[in-house]
Amino acid sequence: MIEEKLKEVYGIDKYGKNVPEWAEKIKYEFVDEVMQDKLREAKIWINELYKVFEELQERLKVKGMLFSREMKSFLDDPRRHLVKKLFIYYHDLIRGKLSVEDFIVKGKQAIVSSFNSNMRSIYQSWGLASIVLLLAEKGNYELIYPEHGYLDFDRSGKQKSGTIPPNIVVGNVVTSFSFFLEAPRPITWEDGGDLEKVWKFYSLVRPDMLIYEGTEINIVDPQGDIPIKRPDYIVEYKELPNWWKRWRYLKDYKPLDGNEWRARWLKGLYEGFAEILGVEAKDLPSFSEGKSKRIKEYKVIELYEAIYKPRKGGVVISRVPVEDEIKREIINDNVTLIDDVGFNQGRLEILIEKMTKGIKSTYDLKELAYKFAMSRKEEFIEWMRSQGLY
Repeated sequence: MIEEKLKEVYGIDKYGKNVPEWAEKIKYEFVDEVMQDKLREAKIWINELYKVFEELQERLKVKGMLFSREMKSFLDDPRRHLVKKLFIYYHDLIRGKLSVEDFIVKGKQAIVSSFNSNMRSIYQSWGLASIVLLLAEKGNYELIYPEHGYLDFDRSGKQKSGTIPPNIVVGNVVTSFSFFLEAPRPITWEDGGDLEKVWKFYSLVRPDMLIYEGTEINIVDPQGDIPIKRPDYIVEYKELPNWWKRWRYLKDYKPLDGNEWRARWLKGLYEGFAEILGVEAKDLPSFSEGKSKRIKEYKVIELYEAIYKPRKGGVVISRVPVEDEIKREIINDNVTLIDDVGFNQGRLEILIEKMTKGIKSTYDLKELAYKFAMSRKEEFIEWMRSQGLY
C-alpha cells in the first residue's frame, strides 16, 4: 500500500520546492510501515533510561544529562527523528531523481540504521548510569567530574583539544572510577606531521566503554603500544537478541599522510556534489583500500582484551540470556559475562563487586584523615586550637 502512495509522490515537483502537505504525511506512513512495533519498544527503552536518570538526580544531586544532538532528537520523538532521515531521499523522489524502488531500499536502510544506532546508545547510557547509581548506593560514591553537575553521555567533539577526557568520574573517600564511552576517538591534528603522530587513533578498534580506577582526566599516551593509558576494565554492551550470531567486519587501515587525507576528502566532496547535480564526477583520484576481515561478534571482546590488555579484564553485558555454548566460548580468566540483564540494575551488582573488591584494604590512613578533617574544617580548627596548635 505504501508503495502505491510513493508512486503518487514520484516526480510531482521537478525542483522539490512546492511539496503539498499530504505528500509530507507519507513519510510518516513509510516509517510506521517499516518500523511497526519497534517504535513502541523504543519508548519503553527511553522510559527505562529516564527512570535511572531520575534516581541519579536524587542520589547524586545531578543537575541534568547531556546527549548528542542525534540522540537527543531520538529521545524526544523517535518517530519524528526517523522521518528526518528520509529528507534527502524523499526530496529526490519528489524531483523524480530517485525511483520508488530505490527510495524504499535506501529509506529503509537509513531509518533502520538510525534506529539501531540510537537503541544501542540508549542501552550503553542506561548501563553506565546504572553502574554509577549502584556505586553511589553501595559505596557512597559522589560525582567528581563533570564539575558542573551535568552527566555527559556524548563523546563527539571531546578530543578537539588533543586530549580524551572522561564522560563521568565518581569517587568516595577511598577511591574513584573514571568512565569513557566509545573511546578512544581520533584527536585533533593540523598537518601531515600531526596526523602521523595520531594515526593510531584512527586505526584502533574502539570498545563500548573503558573504566579506570582513579581519576583520569586525559588518557592520551602517544608513547605507548596503544595511544592511550592502559584501562582497568573494558566493557561491551550487547543489546540485540541473538547478538552472538552476528559478524563484526573489521578493516585494515594503512597510514595516510596529510595530503592523501585531504585528497580523499575532496574526492568525497566532488562525488557528493555530482550526485546532487545529477552529473558524472570525472578526473578523480583513486586510492587503494585496506582489506576487510570478519569475526564473530562474541569474539570481539577477546580482540579488545588482546589489544588493550585491561588490568582487571573485560566485561560483556548482554541484555538477553546467552546460550550455554556461547557462554563457554566467552567466559575465561580475563572475561566476565553478565547476561539476561534486561533493564534490571541488580544484575550489574556482579560488576560492582568486581570493581570494588579489595579496595578497602588499600587506603592510605593519613589521606583519609586529611579528607575527614577537610570535610569538617571548622571542627578541625577548633580541635587544633584546643591543642594549642592553631
